[in-house]
Amino acid sequence: MAETSRQLAQISIDLKKSRIRVHKASLHQIGDPHYIHLLVNIEARQVAIRSVDAQKFDSAAHKVKPSAMDSDFSYEIYSQPFVEKLRKEFDCFHAGTSYRLTGVVIPEEKMCVFPLSSIHPIESEVQNNHV
Repeated sequence: MAETSRQLAQISIDLKKSRIRVHKASLHQIGDPHYIHLLVNIEARQVAIRSVDAQKFDSAAHKVKPSAMDSDFSYEIYSQPFVEKLRKEFDCFHAGTSYRLTGVVIPEEKMCVFPLSSIHPIESEVQNNHV
């Protein structure tokens, strides 16, 4: 019987710093890509990361630097245009806030898809001090 369950993936989006943190496990699950695309599907209300072959990369691809993979548990990408697009297109993203999204890995397409229904705000230290 074929395995049909999907592995979970996570990303964090920090609107204050225009930073996207992709969990390293998610990158491993899509084949340790050299380049990735950050994708937005407005109609389906989804965000995705997709592995891009080195031979087919374009200017929209983000290079995954091996030296940055030596740090903690995530890989950081800074993209103000991507973060601004999210804020403009979806009412669930608010300036200055960080969010975590949980999605699924689609190994045959070398991508992770994160539905906006999984969005969860990450409380900052400032918010925690006012509780």
